[in-house]
Amino acid sequence: MAHILLVRHGATEWNETKRAQGQADIDLNETGRQQALEVARELEPYKVDAIYSSDLARSVDTARVIAEPHRLQVAPDPAFREIDQGEWEGLHVTEIRRRWPELWGEARHHSARPGGEAPMQVRARALEGLKRAVAAHPHGTIIVVSHGGTIRWLSAEALGYDDRRSARIRGLANAGVISVQA
Repeated sequence: MAHILLVRHGATEWNETKRAQGQADIDLNETGRQQALEVARELEPYKVDAIYSSDLARSVDTARVIAEPHRLQVAPDPAFREIDQGEWEGLHVTEIRRRWPELWGEARHHSARPGGEAPMQVRARALEGLKRAVAAHPHGTIIVVSHGGTIRWLSAEALGYDDRRSARIRGLANAGVISVQA
């Protein structure tokens, strides 16, 4: 059985200002770089066989810091990207709530973004990426650095929750870690 550590990337300016990032390629800010160092120290004792990451800079940069003490290369994979926020990208959450009240709240956990992806699409592509990683390291420890929404829907899958029930899962803080077996 593989041990998978799902790690959310460090903070960005858009995280701190509550703007929808989606697939915008936003860099870590100073807080995010510090968080990457802290989670790397936390994960250093693990014998890690592979490190995968979303191909967006905030995840790749977090993953590289984690990979350094393990002397591993990061394998970027677009399967682990955040949801495509479509028209929401770059908007503050209050603006999204004002313009699309029917799609905010719990609905955002199971509804497609206008011009973007639906959570079930993110879940499907992230699961495919995870299956590839586990097939390559079926008995190893794998770190996957990804995004809040993507990790939520992977966690929902592990718990047997559909996208509607995924709303019950609290968000993972930047540089937070969830451990699952596959």
